[in-house]
Order: sequence, then C-alpha cells, then structure tokens
Amino acid sequence: MSLMLRSVMYRNRVRIRNVPVHICTSANCTNSQVVEAIKEDLKKLMNDLGQSPIRQDIGFDEVSELSHLLVSIADQTEEVDVTRLMEQRINDLLDLFLLAQSLGDQQWMNDIRKRLTKIYGNV
Repeated sequence: MSLMLRSVMYRNRVRIRNVPVHICTSANCTNSQVVEAIKEDLKKLMNDLGQSPIRQDIGFDEVSELSHLLVSIADQTEEVDVTRLMEQRINDLLDLFLLAQSLGDQQWMNDIRKRLTKIYGNV
C-alpha cells in the first residue's frame, strides 16, 4: 500500500483536502482507507460540521498535525529532514501557545495542547 494525500467529500457539500489515505498499489486491488492515526480527527471534524453542512473547502492539514506534517514533507523540493520539520512545527505551536496564554484564551491553549499531544503521540 502507498500513502497519498487525498480529498474526501462529506455530505456532497464539504471537500476535505489533504487527508492521508493508504492506497492499494496492486493491479487487482482497488482498496483505499484513511490512515488509522488520523481517523479520530476526521470523525471529529465531520461531527463538528453536522448533518447539513454549508458548502465549503477545508484543508485537513489545518486540523490534523499528522496531515500538516505530511503536506510539509510533500511541499519540499529537496531532501526532507523530517525531524527538523517536526521540531519546527513544535516550535511554531509553542509560540502560538505563548500568544494564546498572553491573551488568556483557554480554548485556544487547549487546542494547541491537543495538537502537541498528537505530534508526540506519533513520534
């Protein structure tokens, strides 16, 4: 199986871009499935959108840290240092956390904590 970033349609109204999906590469296989590590993030996003979402286009890399990392890797034109990319993302999130903390935005801080936990959970 190969790993690809695909678009997923939700309720024929929402296009969710950059969803990591395992694709079967054998000639007699047409299976594809969402990467296990991001299923919960995708389910939560769909639940948040509800049963009758407005027509929209969402970048899953804005929701899922694993997807964000994979998009960052795919965007590189040279050899990729995944460790460096992860460290940079962690530093970016920590900077955002400090900003959220200085603004007293507890919800934003909690979101950033969850994102950091997802990165550490996938290391």
